[in-house]
Amino acid sequence: MFSGCTGSRVSTIVGCNFDASTNQTKFIELPYGSVLIPGKWEKSGYNSISGQSFLTNPDSVRIAIALNQYDKYEFNTDGSKRGYSFALGFYEWDSGFFADTYGIKSRIIESDSTHNYILYQLYGMAKGAEYDALFLIGENNGIVKNLSVMTTNKWTEERKIGFLKEIYLNEQDTDSP
Repeated sequence: MFSGCTGSRVSTIVGCNFDASTNQTKFIELPYGSVLIPGKWEKSGYNSISGQSFLTNPDSVRIAIALNQYDKYEFNTDGSKRGYSFALGFYEWDSGFFADTYGIKSRIIESDSTHNYILYQLYGMAKGAEYDALFLIGENNGIVKNLSVMTTNKWTEERKIGFLKEIYLNEQDTDSP
């Protein structure tokens, strides 16, 4: 598993709770907020460098979620990038890291300056394995949502895109749990 590095981090409390009545999993990362994820997901790992929590569904599809402050990334320690400019800056920083470190390619699939996000793909061979993940990075009110669907042939690209956008754009998402 690959991940870029974040800047300084604060201590967080992470939780994941499935609600069968709504068929949604609520992922919480205090003090940054929460997101609602369609379906049943269980926390399966954590990367302390990137701050990503990994979750897996019953079909073994793996996703990653990280919530953080916009000024906790090394490319934005002065807090000058907010909203869409943050998303664009993150994409340039993250895709540059993967290209320089692993030879991974990138492409922007969709960008939305109204909702402050960029959806992009990182793909290619790295360390003898095929890597193909979709990411949605967005910032709103100082909180960054970094969402991704890991390499899987169980979902089409269209399903991955719809899934990431649904999580990010869900009106019930909160900036505080």
